[in-house]
Amino acid sequence: MNNTKKLKFLKIFITIFLLTIAITNNFLLSIKLRLKHRDSLDYKISKFAIIIRKCPHCGLFSFFITNLGCINKYFNKGYIPIINTKCFPNVLNGYKLHDNLWELFFEQPFGFTLDDVLKNADNIEYIRCDGTSDQPSDEIISDRIKINFWHNFAKKFMPIKTNIIELSNKLMKKLFNNSKNILGVLIRGTDYISKKPQSHPIQPTIDMVISDVRQLEIKNNYEYIFFTTEDEIIRRRFIKEFYNKIKQLHFFIINYNYSSTDYLNYNENIYGNILFNKQYLLNIIILSKCLDLVTSRCSGASGIFILTKGFRFVKIYDLGVYK
Repeated sequence: MNNTKKLKFLKIFITIFLLTIAITNNFLLSIKLRLKHRDSLDYKISKFAIIIRKCPHCGLFSFFITNLGCINKYFNKGYIPIINTKCFPNVLNGYKLHDNLWELFFEQPFGFTLDDVLKNADNIEYIRCDGTSDQPSDEIISDRIKINFWHNFAKKFMPIKTNIIELSNKLMKKLFNNSKNILGVLIRGTDYISKKPQSHPIQPTIDMVISDVRQLEIKNNYEYIFFTTEDEIIRRRFIKEFYNKIKQLHFFIINYNYSSTDYLNYNENIYGNILFNKQYLLNIIILSKCLDLVTSRCSGASGIFILTKGFRFVKIYDLGVYK
């Protein structure tokens, strides 16, 4: 075995070793906490951390990756974390304090709901957690070890509600008729284009995306292209180019597109906010199940990579950040 092959083998071994340690540590932690709950009358002795994030303009998958990081952080401190989205205005509840609408989409760790904890627990600490240094970010999309770690962590400690997973499966069958030869495409527009928010990833132009998708489509002859964007102008342009193969989920749920000059924001229509974010979550789930993927860097892309079991081919637009 020459030195190059030895080095390659060593890198693979180290990657598998580190990943195994990370997964094993969290598995053992979950077992430890479950045993602790069973033996300690749960609510009366267990320590609960009510996790709150005050970020009215952050999107659903910004909350998704931040909440994963906060759950991990406070697990390691011996707490049972509970996500609370009802205390501050956000993309789910608008300006009104409402039920903990996070629980419409995701399970809480170990099945404790916010209301149950508030009614029954004796040991509660309220913690504002706007992020942690080790939370998943849009940069994980190029790090297989971190992707695998957070994939397993999210599956165990913040799984998507069963009814939403079942709906995504039904929609995939309706859209693609059991075909697996699907290219997924995710592109952000609106506020990213008009506002160019500082330190956020620079988005590709629609011309760049169309050119790359065209080359991939010629090479792989996809049966379908599943396209997701919140930008009406980008959506129309993409449909015009690939109208014979493109599929979009919002035809079946709700039209949620905006023009590029709009700034995405929550509003007082809680029902509309719920539909919007349910739509968004379903899009990300379906993108995570496509054969190949073309995506810009954004929180939604991080969500795709955390949810997916893997892609055959990935094209990521890594163009730096807005200054």
